Amino acid sequence: MSAFGLNSPVERRVAEPILAVLSILLMAGVVNESVILLDTVHELLWFPVTTLIPGLLAFSVLVGTLAHGIRLSSAVLGSGNRIQSGDTAVTRILASIVLGALAAFTLSWAVASLYIHYLAETGGVSPSIWALLFGGVLGVLVLLRAVFFRLFPEGPLSQLSGLSAE
Repeated sequence: MSAFGLNSPVERRVAEPILAVLSILLMAGVVNESVILLDTVHELLWFPVTTLIPGLLAFSVLVGTLAHGIRLSSAVLGSGNRIQSGDTAVTRILASIVLGALAAFTLSWAVASLYIHYLAETGGVSPSIWALLFGGVLGVLVLLRAVFFRLFPEGPLSQLSGLSAE
């Protein structure tokens, strides 16, 4: 066992809410156009930060989605006891699919933005705005997922079936 204790979902997902809040704040700053001051003052750091934060959030969500898929497939195949409580809930599976797709899209925009900005000799508008906007939407959904699964760890349908049994 490693010293980091990656088995606990709390320890594994510490950075995700922080990155989600930062992505939302960056998106809000761009939408409100309050970043023009920051863009001129810290131009060297502004672009990498606004591209890397949504990219890191998307990467973290993709890792969580892949881990969830591996746990589900191991439960289906019967190759181990890796399943955690609530992994088989329909809402968790749907959240994993939706967030995974949006995270893949956000990560592709972040990588494309970095490629175009630093490696390609192209002109025009940088696509970093798309990574920022999709990263902000992903941040909102990540925070909503965290709240939803804090309220319903086994899914909302398990709460309803528990009430009907009483």
